[in-house]
Amino acid sequence: MKMLTGGQAVVQALLHHDVDTLFGVPGIQNDWLYNALYDAGGAIRVIHTRHEQGAAYMALGYAQATDRVGVFSVVPGPGFLNASAAL
Repeated sequence: MKMLTGGQAVVQALLHHDVDTLFGVPGIQNDWLYNALYDAGGAIRVIHTRHEQGAAYMALGYAQATDRVGVFSVVPGPGFLNASAAL
């Protein structure tokens, strides 16, 4: 069995669940995910936002408008707290 990085495993799981778009704010804590998304060659569209709350609300709006899963990624701590209003 081929060894995967954590980021590769997350990207494979997202693709397995037909996720085609991810909203987010990259940071040092989730660089591994963005590296794997880049390596996936555009299989998942990444939309960078300026604020964590915007990423979460964009994912919510995307889910409501498309009837698909809305996915976002933010850094832990303050990033999660900023995004929590949209949860």
